[in-house]
Amino acid sequence: MLVGDQLLLLTHKRPITCALLSESHLMEDKNKNGEEEEECSIDSDILASILSNLPLLDLDSACHVSKSWNRAVFFSLRRLKSTPWLFVYKQRTFSPYTLAATAYDPKSEKWIELKTASPVEHVSAARSSHSTLLYALSPAKLSFSVDAFHLSWRHVAPPRVWRIDPVVAVVGRCLMVAGGVCEFEDDRLAVELLDVESGEEAWERCESMPRCLSGSASSTWLSVAVSAETMYVTEKRSGVACCFDPETKSWTELLDFSPGDCRLYSRVIGFVGNRLLMAGVTGDEDNPTGIELWEVASTESPMKLKFESIGSMPTACLEKLRGIDSDWPLTSIVFNAVGDMVYMNNAAETGEIVAAEMEGGKLCKWRTLRYADARGHAGERLIVACSNVSFSDLKRAFRDDLRFSVMV
Repeated sequence: MLVGDQLLLLTHKRPITCALLSESHLMEDKNKNGEEEEECSIDSDILASILSNLPLLDLDSACHVSKSWNRAVFFSLRRLKSTPWLFVYKQRTFSPYTLAATAYDPKSEKWIELKTASPVEHVSAARSSHSTLLYALSPAKLSFSVDAFHLSWRHVAPPRVWRIDPVVAVVGRCLMVAGGVCEFEDDRLAVELLDVESGEEAWERCESMPRCLSGSASSTWLSVAVSAETMYVTEKRSGVACCFDPETKSWTELLDFSPGDCRLYSRVIGFVGNRLLMAGVTGDEDNPTGIELWEVASTESPMKLKFESIGSMPTACLEKLRGIDSDWPLTSIVFNAVGDMVYMNNAAETGEIVAAEMEGGKLCKWRTLRYADARGHAGERLIVACSNVSFSDLKRAFRDDLRFSVMV
């Protein structure tokens, strides 16, 4: 193991008789004069360096070893990047619609069962949007959650326009709802905005979605990506795209998310930091030939975009994603991207999830995540999301009575 190797290397440079993460444990030596025994401990800088390589759950255990270890843990956090965890939620399709959660920690490469004393209940189906948002919409209310473990939910009045399958996103301080309008409403492309920090629950009508999206203005046919200031939506099939600015409450000119040298029949988008990424399925529905990924950037010409290739999914991963025993075509993929991790799964076959790591601007370290229970059962629906989990998020989850059980 990496941590073990580092500890072994350091013991050659200076005498260390203290075992890592052992509470009994600090060995004591008596001097020749029979003086009081003294603890022999790892140098604080070295200990902090070692601890920075541990998964978050192990860091929490290390906090309780001693005061010096507790200090070393918090020094190690300066070197520690927030870790993007993948979350698979199972929701009952009948009342009380409770959510059960399992998480994948890429640092420990373990699946973790999450148990809370007060499971979240909804009156309608929960959905995921732009990786980090979970929401549930009913005629009575709109519930949404953006915290790392989705333990805190806010409930607001429903949009004024009745919707079934809208695009929902949180852009900065604004909650956005676009499209997905019921047939009897006047504006099928209606957009509404709610300032979630104002303390008021007054939905504001904004400029409607562009007319070119009239045949596909729902989350089924659109992919959404959100930065701190902008929301992008694109048709998964055609690549026609546009972006919404919550400051001006209007849409920009149309864009084309179609690389000139590659024919795609489906694509999805997402943000990693301030970088807009796109994953596209090549070939056709019955015979997908690959999944390519690009970073999308603007150019001097407002209508044109620049596409830089950042990786191709290995064939073995593509086969696992599609599902060897499945007759379903690969019509669409679910794309979750946070931090330096990208996760993809088949919208029709959630059992196999593909992960890749971002290094030097490229995707590498491709792997499939084996989780036998991810397919779900009768009476359950699955939601896949992603969150950047920090140590403070973990401590907050403990305070909220969330219990973690590592799955073998």
